[in-house]
Amino acid sequence: MILEDELFTLEQSLECSVPGYLILRLKGPETSLAELKPDQARALGEMLAAAARAIEAAVKPERVYVLSFCEVERRLHFHFFPRTAWLLKEYFKANDCANAPVNGPMLFEWARRVFRPGSHIPDGIPDSKVVGEIISKILK
Repeated sequence: MILEDELFTLEQSLECSVPGYLILRLKGPETSLAELKPDQARALGEMLAAAARAIEAAVKPERVYVLSFCEVERRLHFHFFPRTAWLLKEYFKANDCANAPVNGPMLFEWARRVFRPGSHIPDGIPDSKVVGEIISKILK
């Protein structure tokens, strides 16, 4: 667990070993942003920004994708996915599409398939546990 308070939990994704890929879960039963009370919505906005800042500081991605589908897990939650230069290079190499615009949703799904837990992350990239510890310190 990277962070837990009365409203949220923030943890490294258990489904993908990309360092800095975090999932923010609300502790309440809400399944939609529209269900949030104003104070919950404000706290969520602050937490979304804080988590993105921490990922940017720890991982130095070119982009942080923030996604919320709530399909498999219906309770409101958000995926923070750091799109780094090394990840984009691996994606282009695997898909032979280096001259095409980046398709974020396709890259996200590709990375979740390729970088399952225990898969090889390129040399020189800190592992998820180390990055999680750095992010946890930043958020305190």
